[in-house]
Formats: sequence, C-alpha cells, structure tokens
Amino acid sequence: WKHIGLDNTRQIGRVIVDPKNPDIVFAAALGHVYGPNPDRGVFRSRDGGATWQKVLFKNENVGAADLAFDPVNSQIVYASLWNTRRTPWSIYPPSYGPGGGLYKSTDGGTTWQQLTNGLPAQKLGLNRGRIGIAVAPTNHNRVYAIVDAKEGGGLYRSDDAGATWVQVSIDNRIWGRGWYFCKIAVDTKNADIVYVPNTALYRSTDAGKSFTPIKGAPGGDDYQELWIDPADPNRMIAGADQGAIVSVDGATTWSSWYNQPTAQLYHVAADYRFPYWVTGAQQDSGAIGVPHRSNRGKITLGDWVGLCAGDENGYTAPDPLHPEILFGDRVTRCNVLTGETTNVSPERGMTEPARHTWTSPLVFSQADRRALYYGNQFLFKTINSGESWMQISPDLTREDPGVPSNLDEAAAANAPVNKRRGAIFTIAPSPLRAQRVWIGTDDGYIQLTDDDGKTWQNVTPSALTGWSKVVMMEASHFDVNTAYAAIDRHRLTDNEPYIYRTRDSGKTWQKITNGLTPGVYLQTVKEDPQRRGLLFAGTELGVFVSFNDGDQWQSLQLNLPPCSMRDFDIHGDDLIVATHGRSFWVLDNITPLRQINDEVAKSDAHLFRPTDAYNSPQGNENGTPFPLDEPLAENPPYGAMIDYYLKSAPAGPVTIEILDPAGQAIRRYSSEDRAQPANPESLNIAPIWRPAPEPLSTAVGMHRWVWDLRPTPTAEGRRGGGFGEGAAAVLPGMYAVKLTVNGKQFIQPLRVKMDPRVK
Repeated sequence: WKHIGLDNTRQIGRVIVDPKNPDIVFAAALGHVYGPNPDRGVFRSRDGGATWQKVLFKNENVGAADLAFDPVNSQIVYASLWNTRRTPWSIYPPSYGPGGGLYKSTDGGTTWQQLTNGLPAQKLGLNRGRIGIAVAPTNHNRVYAIVDAKEGGGLYRSDDAGATWVQVSIDNRIWGRGWYFCKIAVDTKNADIVYVPNTALYRSTDAGKSFTPIKGAPGGDDYQELWIDPADPNRMIAGADQGAIVSVDGATTWSSWYNQPTAQLYHVAADYRFPYWVTGAQQDSGAIGVPHRSNRGKITLGDWVGLCAGDENGYTAPDPLHPEILFGDRVTRCNVLTGETTNVSPERGMTEPARHTWTSPLVFSQADRRALYYGNQFLFKTINSGESWMQISPDLTREDPGVPSNLDEAAAANAPVNKRRGAIFTIAPSPLRAQRVWIGTDDGYIQLTDDDGKTWQNVTPSALTGWSKVVMMEASHFDVNTAYAAIDRHRLTDNEPYIYRTRDSGKTWQKITNGLTPGVYLQTVKEDPQRRGLLFAGTELGVFVSFNDGDQWQSLQLNLPPCSMRDFDIHGDDLIVATHGRSFWVLDNITPLRQINDEVAKSDAHLFRPTDAYNSPQGNENGTPFPLDEPLAENPPYGAMIDYYLKSAPAGPVTIEILDPAGQAIRRYSSEDRAQPANPESLNIAPIWRPAPEPLSTAVGMHRWVWDLRPTPTAEGRRGGGFGEGAAAVLPGMYAVKLTVNGKQFIQPLRVKMDPRVK
C-alpha cells in the first residue's frame, strides 16, 4: 500500500474508481465531524492519486457522503453532500446543518448540478441528512437514493437519471438512524432488486416498494455495506460492524465473520484464573473473554466465550477475590462458570437521572481488593459485590462546560437544557492508599479524594478547558503523590496527544509527550506495576513506551496493526492491549523492558533474568486438530523464555546451557546447531510433533529463546521424530541459565513452578 494524500479530510465515506481508467479516482470526504475544515467535499484525481483537485465544495461545514458512477458513461457522476456536526455531550445522533443534498455531474466531475425535483426540500429547522446513492448497472436511468431527513425521509427512485424522483418507501427499518447507515446497492443483473444495509440486511424485489430482512443477528449487527459481483449477483460481500461475510448463492447462506480478528473493544481487564482470561466489552457483541493459553494447542474460535457481564460498551471488572465473578456494564454481576447474572446497579436507587458516557468506568481497587467503584456523574463504591452501594461524591463534573466554539449554530442549538452535561470517564484508585481515588470527567475535570469521598479537591491542570476528555487516569504504584492523565481533545478539533504527570497530588502538572506522534490523540496511559518510570501509552494509531517516567517516548508498535489502542492491562509479566477494530493483542513477558537500562545498552552482551516458568499440562493435542483454514492464534510459548542481547556480532558461537539445582548442565543449545529436518511420518500427526528450533541467533539485537523444560532428549525420542519427547519435563525448583558469548559467561537464576491447578 502507498499513502496518496488527503490527510486532512479526516473521514472519507466513499472512494470510486473509473472502470475504464484506473487513474481516475473520486473520493467523498466528509471532513472533520466536530468542527469546520476546508478539506471536505468531492475530490478527484486523474493520475492515480498523485495529485487531487477539489471538484465539489460548498463551504467548510458541508462534506461529501457518497458517490456513484453512471454504469454506461463514467463522465456522469452522482454525489451526496451532508452537513453534520457531532457534539461532545451526545453519543448520537449528530446534528444536521444546511447545505446537504444530491448532485450530478455530466463532465467527469468538473461542474455539478443539484438534483431537487421530488426529493425532500430543505426547510427552516428541517435540514436534510445523509443520502446514499446507487445506480442500476443494467439501467443507467434507474437511480436510487436513500435519504435521511427530518421530514420526508425514506427511499427515493428516479427513472430518468435523476431529473425527477418519487418516494417509493417510508419503511423506517431501512432509513431509520440514517446518519449511521444510509447505504444502498442494486443487483448487477436486475434493476428491480435492491439491498439496503441497516440493523439487518434488507432486500426489495419490486424496485424498492417493499422490503424483507434477509440477514440479521446472529451473524452480524449493524450492516454497513454490500458489494455485489458485477458478473454474478449471487456472489456478494456484506460488511458489518464485526467484519465481512460472504454469500455465493444470492444471500441464501452466508459465511461467518468469526474468522476475522476485527473486534471493536473499549477496555481490557484480565481476570484472576490460571491461565488468566482476557475480558472486555465488544461493540455489537457484548462482553467477551478468551483464555491467555488454550488446552487445544492453539487459541481457537472455541476458546472465545460470550460473557454474561455487560453489554457492547463499558468496562469489565474481574473480582480479585472471587475468580469466577465478573462485573460489567452499569452494573451486572456474573458468574462466568455458571452463567448466573444479577443486576446490582447503584443507579437503581438514584433519585435523579443518571448521566452516562458510552463507556461508564467500573474498576476494582488494588489497595482494598473488596472495593469496586462505578461512575456516572457521581462516584459509587461497594465492598460487598454490589449488594449495597455508597454514593461517595457529589456531582464531579463541570457546572457549565459551555458550548465549544468549533460547533456550528445547528449543533449548538441541540444542547440539553441543563448546563451540566458531563460524566465521570475514568476512575483510578491508588494502589498504595485505599482511601485515595482519582477521577477524570469527559468535560475536562480531574478530581481527587484522600478520605474515600468525604471531601474532594479539584486538581485540574489549568490547560484543560471544557470538554477536554480525561480518557484515562493512572495512580502510581510507587509514589502516592504521583498520577498520570491521558487527555483527548479531538472533539475540540485538537488532535494533538496530551499526557500530564503530577508528582505533588495535582498541585502542579507537567505535559509529557516528547516522542509521541504529533496530530494523533491519546486513548490511554498505564504504569508498569514493577518498574518505576516504565509507562505505556496508547494512541489512536499505536503503542508507545517510556523508560523515564514519560520524559521521552518511543514506539512499541512491533507487529501491531495501526489502529485505535483503547486500553492496556498489565497482568503479571504480560502487556495486553484492547484495540478498536483488531481485537486483543498480548505482548508476552515484558521482563526485558523492566530490566533494560544504560548499563545493559552499553554491554557487549547481556542475559536478562528470566521470569518464572510454569510446567503446565499441554492439553489434548491428539485427536482431530482444528484445520489451518480456521481462525487460529498462537498460544504463548510453552517453557522458559530466555532473552539475551548482542551489541555486535560475536566472533564465535553463542551457547545457552540450562543448569539443574546442583549446577549440572542438563541441556545445551548452540548457534552452531543444525535444525533437524522434519520427519514426514511425524508430520501426519502434526498436533503432537514439535520440530527442533532454529539455532541460536548471533545477529545484533534482542533475541528470545524458549527452553521446553526438558533435559537433553534421549536417542529414542529423537528417533521418534518428536523433538524432546524422550524426556519428561523437569521438576519444579531453582535452575540457572548460562549464556556464553565470546568466551564470556552470563548466569541468571530461573525458577520452574508447577501449574497451580495440578494437585
């Protein structure tokens, strides 16, 4: 892929390519949805994206939502314009401003004419919303438009290439929540067959007069897009919020979206079982969980479990004292083993309406493992699993956060009557002092209590204006006076990253963003609980690490996809990230990050102290394996993870030896080893065959080697083709790892533990 521009358009609703000339491209740029910007409207490139011209533009508030070519003559182009503005106090819907409508060009996009005859008129206070367009491939005069409007919304059809229109359906199922949907597709062989994606996928066979749902949940919710094969309309791809599904028989049957790691997650919390489970709330699919290690040899679809705690948004909060209990949503208590679910919400007893964000915070204290906190505009606490709650704060939001100057007149007029509109967005109980709790609000306040809510101090940095969303607070594990705040101001059209640090309980704050990518806003910041000054930051596009308490940052992206990194959890030695659109990712064993320092960096070679290794049962790998065309994720490596660093290429071999508790070498690896060839007979039983690893690396940089907890394999085991199969795993105890580089030896202790489930 090559980046070809239009950076400042922020949102692009449609890209179409001339079927007769792939260098001619049109893009419908909606623009910034929170404020005005000139980079919006319809853009055209005639040189494959090397340069762009803005060919349809009304003003800095009106963007483009959709585009379509005439199937016979690509000089004819249809476009829809939309003036929309989101507000910081509302999840949805956005407001509609003037200037939207449907347009047509007959000269390849150079000039445009607005189409109005028969379409909903724009009236005072009744502005048009989003419009989706589709032209029938078999009849270029047949054009469909699905229109979201405060008055007259529905499906419209033209049989004269847009000159006149008639409303053919007012079915709310196909155009309701039009700001979110409003897409349409026409069968590539029959102009009367029309598809409209919405909360289900709908089909009409009578040119839009009546519709039947043909695909809904389960199998995807919130259908956003449909592609139909031009040569064979039985072949189609539907895009839903969870991923893509395919039909090859005209929508009679569909493939699954479960084979795509596209979960849109908001937060992540690992529970206290062994092996631990990663949990979180997934957009459109409720709370989910997956074990960090599967007994199936790989993590498969069968390991993903829908959890009974919570809905598609919000937090999950595993109970540290009862590993089978999980809390979620606003608030539900769930036994993940039995499925028993109880509504324990503190809002049941509220005497005034609760104000929520989409993801209401719900977190346990590390200092008092009984204490669970929940926030709306108030902070609540329970110490008896939600059986009773205490409201431990007044309204902690701004009395009047105001109307941001980036909003237009229509959006400003959409403000609630009450001036107080914010909610608590993040809660950070101190791990060091049980009665100290930090909170941040989505309207720009940071507040602190030192007496479990009896009194509160407003410690907001002076730079934070109204609607500066405090997306994450983190209380230090090493100094009770230190805390970190990640701030998101993109709703104010400010996309810069902001992290603030205080070392004096909020009296003063320092901005710590050196090294973060400019123009990419923050989602989260977390502190490592074992190494002071080791911080992790998640932005809208990546993960960063700091080794000096945030003074400098560097990328920790590695093999992560560039997407929204919403939250971290540090569980034992693992760093877990919840992404919005690419599911959960785990960085196994971050102990080297905890040990890196200037001395290590200056060393010619270094052996890091390994984390504890667990001798765990490997599960039933025999029998029928999952086929490789099913979705599979790797288990974390089985055995002891040994990390070493080489500053320069060594003159001789690199060796690693494993020493038993008596100091005797029981296993030896060398960079001069040769990888054993695969035994073809053993490959027929692939799930139980483990090939010999590649030799130790002598390349410059960091390396990870995994010892499989077995002594040197016997000759019988080698003959069987199963590497290491001739030796049982070692007993629990203290071992040692010896690294030899250029004749110099490095030794580190290694503890082998038994799986706590094994009795």
